[in-house]
Order: sequence, then C-alpha cells, then structure tokens
Amino acid sequence: MDQALSKVIELRESGFQFLHLRDDDGQLDRIMAFKQRRGFIDSILFWSETEARAGRLPVVRDSGRPAQAVWIYEGPLIEAVDRLIDLPEPGARNAPTLMRRTASDLAVVTTLPFRLKLPPGAIA
Repeated sequence: MDQALSKVIELRESGFQFLHLRDDDGQLDRIMAFKQRRGFIDSILFWSETEARAGRLPVVRDSGRPAQAVWIYEGPLIEAVDRLIDLPEPGARNAPTLMRRTASDLAVVTTLPFRLKLPPGAIA
C-alpha cells in the first residue's frame, strides 16, 4: 500500500489533477488523474492497487466517434503510473501518435469542464 500511495503522490507532484468518481449511491468507485500535455491528455483511472488503466488521448476529437487512444496500458497501479510518467513528451521523436484502441472510460476528461457533473468536493 505504501508503494502505491507513493506513486499517487508522484502523479500529483508531476502536475496531475484528480477526480474522485462516485457510484450512484455516492460511494467512491474509482479515482482518475489527468494532465494536459501539448494537445494530448495523459490520464489514469484506478479502482485498486491491482486494477488501473492509463492512456494518452488527443484533446480534440470527433465527438461522434469513440475516443481513440494513442497509447493505453492496463494492469497494476504501480506499473501503470511508471509507464505513464515515462511516456515521452508529445511531439518527441519516439512519442506515440497513431490511434490504436478505444478508450471511452479514459476520455471523460476530454469533456471537462463542460459535461462532467461532479458533486461538491469531487476534485482534489
């Protein structure tokens, strides 16, 4: 647990913002962290130490189609954070650029702040 918490702190210190996403009963369901970087959004969504999804999506996209990620990883939180932070800066020679997979659950941040309705205190 300490190592996972240190990775979440590493995200925060790297400039990621956090959303606490709740279920219909108001219980914490998952946490999302995101950061805009040169026309892309790097985001990570995690439910537990063992279940996380990280990705990089373009900021501007056709809203009529599912969001397409240029990079996506699913696995343990620690590994997901390490891979996300180690991604080359967008525009760098070896940065991912080709659309690969749909990532609709990671795309919630592409609509911020216009369509996401959050309860008071949901943004940390």
